[in-house]
Amino acid sequence: MAKLYFNYSTMNAGKSTVLLQAAHNYVERGMVPY
Repeated sequence: MAKLYFNYSTMNAGKSTVLLQAAHNYVERGMVPY
C-alpha cells in the first residue's frame, strides 16, 4: 500500500524545490515519479 505524505511549511521555504529534486532523483535512477 502506498503512503501519502503532506509536507507543509511557510511560503518561500523550498517545498516545491524539494519535490522537484525528488522527482529528478527518481528519473535519474530510471524510476517513474508518479
